[in-house]
Amino acid sequence: MARSFFYKAAEIDKTWGLPYIYEATLYQAAVQKCGSFEFMDKVVLQLAVDTYRKAKSIDPNVASIADDAIKSLAASVPTKEDYFFRKLKSGTVIKIEGNCYNWIGKSITVP
Repeated sequence: MARSFFYKAAEIDKTWGLPYIYEATLYQAAVQKCGSFEFMDKVVLQLAVDTYRKAKSIDPNVASIADDAIKSLAASVPTKEDYFFRKLKSGTVIKIEGNCYNWIGKSITVP
C-alpha cells in the first residue's frame, strides 16, 4: 500500500527522487524483517540498490542519501560467484519471489 502512494507522489513530480528512496527502504525493511541472507534476500537488496540508483538519476538532491545507501548495501547484494554457482548469465532476469517478497512483483537482471 505504501509503495502505491510513493508511485502516486512520483507521478506528481517526475523529477522528485524521494519516493524512490522510500521504495528502496521498503525493500530493505522486508529483508531485515524476514530475510535470512539467502540468495533471494540478496536479490531483493539488489533491487533496492537499483531503486536508489533510479532515485539518484532523476533527482540530484537525493544523490547523497542514495550513495550512502548503495555503499552500505555493497557487501549484501549478489556477487559474481552467486550468479555463477546458480548458472545465471548476464542478461538473465530473476523474478523476485518467496513468502516475504511476493508483494514486490518485480525482477532484476543479472549484470
